[in-house]
Amino acid sequence: MRYYVVTGGPLTSKAAEVIKDGAIIAADKGIDFCFEHGFTPSLAVGDMDSISPSGLERLNSSEIPVKTFPVEKDMTDTELAISFVPEGEDLTVVCPLSGRIDHVTANIQLAAALHRNGRNIRLDDGVTEVRFLSGSDETSLTLDRYGDDSAVSLVPLSFDGNVTGVTTEGLYYPLNDAVISCGKTLTFSNKPNSGVSKIKVSIREGLMAVMVSSSKT
Repeated sequence: MRYYVVTGGPLTSKAAEVIKDGAIIAADKGIDFCFEHGFTPSLAVGDMDSISPSGLERLNSSEIPVKTFPVEKDMTDTELAISFVPEGEDLTVVCPLSGRIDHVTANIQLAAALHRNGRNIRLDDGVTEVRFLSGSDETSLTLDRYGDDSAVSLVPLSFDGNVTGVTTEGLYYPLNDAVISCGKTLTFSNKPNSGVSKIKVSIREGLMAVMVSSSKT
């Protein structure tokens, strides 16, 4: 089963298109987003400091299970929500990938660490999708929703070592067994070859994010 953790923040209606069949865990203001777009979470999690009064009233009158936490806590609502996803299940975190840079950074770091520990996790807000590669790893991304307007960036995530064996298929600027380093921008703002609807990225060692979005956003 695929799980979706839906967070708060500036999510557009495009984010609703990300959610397919599966279980939904809504974090705080993400509950409002679910109600607005016709989704019923299987679980609501958070300190409930940003959900709207009407959303909270609707939640309390529903049969949706709720896990409430204090405002003063050691984890974000997103991290708490993720902790309720069973080990081994596929996970999409529907969260803003623009706006509050601290929250965006926290979610990228959190997802990268979880992927490195074996979780199949990605971030997606309907405009940008982020996948992660760790160790000997590969991923394929379908670009249909972006058309020929995809911007593809390969972003190393660790200063402790290089990402090695970076190889791509379907990108305009190809890589073959390349080495890339954190703090360098060589692999940012690539694009697919004309007519290509699916790309593949693989690495031999390291920790890296593959980010795809519309180049017009």
